[in-house]
Amino acid sequence: MNAPKSLSEFFTRTDLTTLDNCDQEQIHFSGMIQKLGGLIAVDPETNLVIAASDNIADFLGVPADRMLSANLSDLDPELGAEVAALSYGTQLLHEVLNFTVTRDGAIFDTVTHCHDGLRLIEFLPNSIPSARIARSKMRLATKTSAQIMHADNFDDAMRITVDAVREITGFARVKIYQFLPDWSGKTIAESCASGMPSYLGLHFPAGDIPKQVREIMTMVPYRAIGSICDNAVPIRTLHHRGKPIDLTWAVSRSVSHMHTAYLRNMGVEATFGCSLMQRGALWGLIAAHNDQPGLLPFDSWSLVHEVGTSLMLRLDQHERIRTASKITELRRIENAFASALRNSGDVEDVVVTLVPVLQDFLDADGFAFQYGSNLHLSGRTPPPDIIRDMIQWAMKETETSDQFQSTAFHRQFLAARAHIETACGVLIQPIATHRVCQLMWFRGPITQKVAWAGKPHKADADPSGGDPMARLMPRESFAKWEEAHREESKPWLAHELESAREIFKEFLDILIAQLLLKDENTSLKRFAATAAHDLKAPLRGIRNALAFMHEDGFEPEAVRENHAMAETYAARLIDLTAGLLELEMVQEQKHSFCDVDPGNAARDARALLNAQIAEVSGEVDIAPIAMVRGNPHLLVRLFLNLIGNSLKYRDPDRPICVRIMPVAGPDGFVSFAVEDTGIGIPEQYAKYIFEAMQRLHPQSKFEGAGLGLSICDRIVKRHGGRIYLDTAYSGGSRFVVSLPNPAQAEHAA
Repeated sequence: MNAPKSLSEFFTRTDLTTLDNCDQEQIHFSGMIQKLGGLIAVDPETNLVIAASDNIADFLGVPADRMLSANLSDLDPELGAEVAALSYGTQLLHEVLNFTVTRDGAIFDTVTHCHDGLRLIEFLPNSIPSARIARSKMRLATKTSAQIMHADNFDDAMRITVDAVREITGFARVKIYQFLPDWSGKTIAESCASGMPSYLGLHFPAGDIPKQVREIMTMVPYRAIGSICDNAVPIRTLHHRGKPIDLTWAVSRSVSHMHTAYLRNMGVEATFGCSLMQRGALWGLIAAHNDQPGLLPFDSWSLVHEVGTSLMLRLDQHERIRTASKITELRRIENAFASALRNSGDVEDVVVTLVPVLQDFLDADGFAFQYGSNLHLSGRTPPPDIIRDMIQWAMKETETSDQFQSTAFHRQFLAARAHIETACGVLIQPIATHRVCQLMWFRGPITQKVAWAGKPHKADADPSGGDPMARLMPRESFAKWEEAHREESKPWLAHELESAREIFKEFLDILIAQLLLKDENTSLKRFAATAAHDLKAPLRGIRNALAFMHEDGFEPEAVRENHAMAETYAARLIDLTAGLLELEMVQEQKHSFCDVDPGNAARDARALLNAQIAEVSGEVDIAPIAMVRGNPHLLVRLFLNLIGNSLKYRDPDRPICVRIMPVAGPDGFVSFAVEDTGIGIPEQYAKYIFEAMQRLHPQSKFEGAGLGLSICDRIVKRHGGRIYLDTAYSGGSRFVVSLPNPAQAEHAA
């Protein structure tokens, strides 16, 4: 298992001069725990105690100074034996041991985890009165998770969540807090006891949850505070250790004085928070507040986390449904565009009619499509020169992303302030394969009336006197405070962002291919320009590797595994693209030919398509084939298209199996067949399928631009060979390829 991350990584990679005072507090090195609990740290190899909280005698009967350097098994044989039986780096981040402590009639659970070379053991109060009530809470969490997934809408799912979490915790107020793009937040659901003030609909400034706290929330999914009293207990460590105990993952870590003051001002005595993560990113949190002190029992932490995870799954489901609806609309636009291309030979004319449609598609006030020096506009937009400056700036900011979006662009790109009425909100979808192409949607500002939980802007400290610490203290009032402004646009919703990506993935490849053809006269140049369309398979492999890294929160092990996969895909993709682009001048430029094993080319193509093959549970069997004279890159491209077509046009009623094998052919040639168990191709279409842009099925049923078999035909002809559809084959599709053997090629030369 990957070692748990430390908050220290945040401070290592962050320029500290960019952090506010609150953001600079290294809360994981507080050196203290909350008074309600106890803590010891043990060397997992020697079982010697390295650190102990000053109050540890209340739990184990041995003072902290006598405990240091002692063997845990000597101090408490039962606890020592159970800890010794655990493996270091256990799969669970936090484990509850069977060992319990009873103090003044109260039961304390023992929770342990490993981090930074130590095993931390914590003692936390368990206030659940009986096993029956504990089982009841477990059943409630399970029932709630099911109800969330079957809720009619996401608002209902949130209502179910807050009501259930309030019952599980017994706290007086539970709210769902969603982070906004600027890291301020808003309470979007709430369940309150009578007498507790409601914060439903109120906004909270970004500074209420400092940057390093948001960072630790992405690592540790929960946080409990049992009391707002500033009476934390120090942790004693061995003097020779030389560094403080890293409490990133410690569940009893002490609380910042600023935060306890914040909670006191809010009238809260105890809290519990559970992070809400969506696709590896911090989306919000479930915040439970109580008007009485007391630490939530640890067994309930995982129950709230289970409910929160279900809520995020429901949100993902909700957004996928909205995205699917948008994609259906996109398909209609795409079909209309394809039809217009067939009826008009001028791509620019078609683009002019397309831009207002794409503007409306994402409910934007304006839209711009840039290709090279041409800029096509629709609606209310900034001047063309400003748009080009915006694109250049945004491209530098998004070198590691496929998309840029903002609801207050003028705060990031100061030159945009003069154009806030037309470009307050900006969404740019770069075209990864041709970075000179961009789609850009614009939204103007909207008048917003924001209700804050207290005045969000701190007053400046009096330079002539007064308390200089005043600026560091939290605001004293959380009473509703309203503010109106025209500084932000309507937000770009998740399904809109995904739709913009979909336009790039499934639509603009056709447009790019057509635009590149504008001044090209030969059919071979047409092929070279449009061939990039069919490079989707390895591009998706790279995209999937990046997505896996993102979903795993860029854990080191995940980065290593997926980075290697992405590197492999990228290297092969670069080589493959270089070979394809040579075809632009195929008649004038001499290609490098050598003796090639077609089986190796087929295996390379199979590796590039491995993700798609696994997705459909397909099989690709490759038999030995004799050597041919050819270009290795082009032959990989040949097999990519043939195997890819087999996967795409599969029969849903039977498993897809692709077989590549030698067959009899003309003298001097090596012939092989690529056959599959797919839907097949009717005989009457055999003479059309190798023509560029010819499709036998509507775009809505099968993706693609009809270039694949045309690419295959041109590659085979460039080798002096032949490819044809075997119309006698009835088990699916069967293509037969004949390429010159080395001796034949040498004789022809």
